[in-house]
Amino acid sequence: MIYFVSLAAIFLALAYGTLLGRKLARGQAPSHRLRVGVLLIVSTLVVVNLLGGYIGGRLDLTPGRLYTLSSGSRTLAESLDDLVTIKVFASKELPAEVSLLERDLTDLLRDLRGAGKGRIRVIQTDPGDDIEARREARSLGVNPVQFNVVGRSELQVKEGYFGLVIQYADRSYPIPVIQRTDDLEYRIAAAIRSLTRRSKPVIGLVVAMDDWGREGRTLGLVQQELSRSYTVVPVSLDDPANLADSIHTIIVAGQPDSLLPAVHRRFVEFFRSGGSALIMTSGAPVDGRTPQVSGREPVWNELLAPFRVKVRPDLVYDLAANQIVPMPGEGGAQVLRPYPLWLRAQPASGTIVTDGVGEVSLLWSSSIDTLPGQGTTITPLLLSSRGAGLAEGSIDLDPTRNYPETDLRPRVLSVMVQPAAGDTSGVGGRLVLVGNMEFATDRYASSAAENGIFVLNAVDWLAQDEALIGIRSRDRRPPRLVFTSPVLQQGIKYANVVGIPLLIAIGGLFHLVGRRRRSRTPWQSSEASTGESA
Repeated sequence: MIYFVSLAAIFLALAYGTLLGRKLARGQAPSHRLRVGVLLIVSTLVVVNLLGGYIGGRLDLTPGRLYTLSSGSRTLAESLDDLVTIKVFASKELPAEVSLLERDLTDLLRDLRGAGKGRIRVIQTDPGDDIEARREARSLGVNPVQFNVVGRSELQVKEGYFGLVIQYADRSYPIPVIQRTDDLEYRIAAAIRSLTRRSKPVIGLVVAMDDWGREGRTLGLVQQELSRSYTVVPVSLDDPANLADSIHTIIVAGQPDSLLPAVHRRFVEFFRSGGSALIMTSGAPVDGRTPQVSGREPVWNELLAPFRVKVRPDLVYDLAANQIVPMPGEGGAQVLRPYPLWLRAQPASGTIVTDGVGEVSLLWSSSIDTLPGQGTTITPLLLSSRGAGLAEGSIDLDPTRNYPETDLRPRVLSVMVQPAAGDTSGVGGRLVLVGNMEFATDRYASSAAENGIFVLNAVDWLAQDEALIGIRSRDRRPPRLVFTSPVLQQGIKYANVVGIPLLIAIGGLFHLVGRRRRSRTPWQSSEASTGESA
């Protein structure tokens, strides 16, 4: 920032001196003072430019200050009770694209070290020149990787190091290779929190899904991230004793056919005693084997009645914000078509769970409805666009079918519920309800990172452990534009391509016509015009 501002100021000062010098007589005192003044200004700016790298501070003008250390990371660093050491193993000769990552890493670690006030120590070594450092890096889990280096006449493959290890007491957490920095703050903060935490809360995982464990139907990616802050244990629906008293938050994925009476009673006791739950279920489960499905009431709706929410037996289709899928076309070739039943859900603003979360991919999702009554506060989390309708009864899943364009409006796809002040409904915990039971599985979360981030944020909010939400949700990618109709999308496209150049051309034409008109007007001096008026 200082470099570019000072460089621009130098050229502006030289231009100003050159233009003003033409109006002054050479050799006179005003011309001499002008040259001396410009020389002093340029000299000062050159010194500032050279010393700019040693001046601390950062001016972050991005929305949400994405390149500034978040308040959660700062609070975590300030609350450390002992020394945390971050060892960076980086080779000197790194490719240009990796060097940019190294600069971001250096800035982040400098901010963390400053926030830690002496409780975070950063050590940087080059294992390429130090045998002991190379041995230490390998023992801590940081191994060399190969980089492509483009020379003047050849493409070379070199081996180097670019990773780090976080150490606390006798424990360590390695990041073997740093390939991106947009999520590095969260990864480092989560590792520090996991290493310095004395005990982890227990999260129960309830699964009621056909073909669980096959074809990507597993929560492996989500469980891996949750294991940094929580202890995740399976809970079976066959035995109510599995829902132990030590479990205060559960994750439910799926839709069982029914619940045993004893299990139903245990869930009622769980919610009345202040237990919280993330329930991901559907009102029209899709198994992928049949081209049609039928809507049916989820068995969880009876347990959700005190929360005043339920999952409707339908599927939401969205004609504006949907996924593009390949379909077989004529001659065996594949063509891309929009699939209205595969939604690009929009996060609601103003909630901690969706803060910084982008579009969430929901495939075959049901809508959420609210029930009359009092005692809970219901807040939407995920919404469809204004071009969404409902498919009910026997639902055809064919992407090429006709989707009615009647009763199109935003549909609620996920909500968060918490007890209101002075609640007498018998609900003591929190709830996050999503009308989709597979969006967080590895089958879909592996290609839609926002799905996993949404689930992790929801679990943190349910467990009232919200320290990492503001860090995890930071997204440096520009948001996608959502259009209510293809006509509006094409209109905005051509308005940018044709409209703006046309406006500039019309403005230039008016200026040219006015200039020619003025050039044809006879010149009159001000004295003559004054005499005529007198």
